[in-house]
Amino acid sequence: MNTSVHPWRRPLAGLLILPLIGACSPTYLFHVGVGHARIMMARRPYADVLKDPAATSQDKSLLLEVQQVKRFGEERLGLADTDNFDSFVRLDRPAVSWIVVGAEKTRLSAHEWWFPFVGRVPYKGYYNPDQARREAAALERRGLDVDVRPVAAYSTLGYFADPVFSTFLRFPEAAIPELILHELTHATLFARGQVDFNEGFATFVGQKGGLAFLEERYGADSPLVAESLARSRDELAFGRFVGEVSERLEALYESPLSDEEKIARREKVFRESKLSFAKLRERFSSNSYDDFAEAEWNNAVILANRRYYGDLPRFETLYAALGGDLEKFVAYFVDAKERGEDLTDALERGGNPPGGAKTGKERS
Repeated sequence: MNTSVHPWRRPLAGLLILPLIGACSPTYLFHVGVGHARIMMARRPYADVLKDPAATSQDKSLLLEVQQVKRFGEERLGLADTDNFDSFVRLDRPAVSWIVVGAEKTRLSAHEWWFPFVGRVPYKGYYNPDQARREAAALERRGLDVDVRPVAAYSTLGYFADPVFSTFLRFPEAAIPELILHELTHATLFARGQVDFNEGFATFVGQKGGLAFLEERYGADSPLVAESLARSRDELAFGRFVGEVSERLEALYESPLSDEEKIARREKVFRESKLSFAKLRERFSSNSYDDFAEAEWNNAVILANRRYYGDLPRFETLYAALGGDLEKFVAYFVDAKERGEDLTDALERGGNPPGGAKTGKERS
């Protein structure tokens, strides 16, 4: 069982509390309800924290930066104006929650849970790591691959005003804008039942938007900008790598071999891919991928990482087709959703709106 793959990455949702009613067991609903209620009751308005002499300088600096990033996202990128990140919660644990990811052993197919309003979701969140591990163990007994990972932040998609968590302080300084814009992107655009699109889109907007924020605030020659650029290059290369591993696995799983042979041969794919990744990682700018490199790879691990990074090359192509204009890029998908279009299809179309529809700054 894997428990620490890319720990600072943040899946879409801890949990959407109201939509889960009627969808899960009473025990799980109680766990989710109590956990989220405790967070909501622990919120403090960020203005109060800034005035509190007992608050740390780290907390205050974080809150000030988050407000600047939020305003940048709203005014410069066209992200939704919400009440998110207007409060602060100090946690006494290393993560906000823990999520469980499952996958079949002989197909790159995620185990999914169905929830009203949000559709099918390929992960399930817990506020207690022991309960997450018990869920994972139950999936393993059913013959599935599993992955358990900590979450430093999540979005409730506007159902609640999401706070700034003290866990944000675990992130490198240059990564804070990316994190905030990632979550604000979820609050701006959400495609029901298309988790891979949602996460890839938010990752790309957070990445590009975070870099733009740092350039505007600190200047193009800032070390933080250089760090953000390097991380973006790493993420793009990582996305390509995960895509290549996925293609090898899919070719294997689609072959006429028996399940036993497929499982045996996939281990060879994992071993060879790990050797390739070790060489790739030598060119990376940080140790952000150490946990991935050291984990016991399985289909759940590959799918969880592909969900965030696998489509980055395609988003990059579309972004270039739209003139490298991130506001226009965001508006392109917002407009596509308003037209009732499948957003994965909109990505495939590559920046050519049907029927001459206008996007972004072309709109009046």
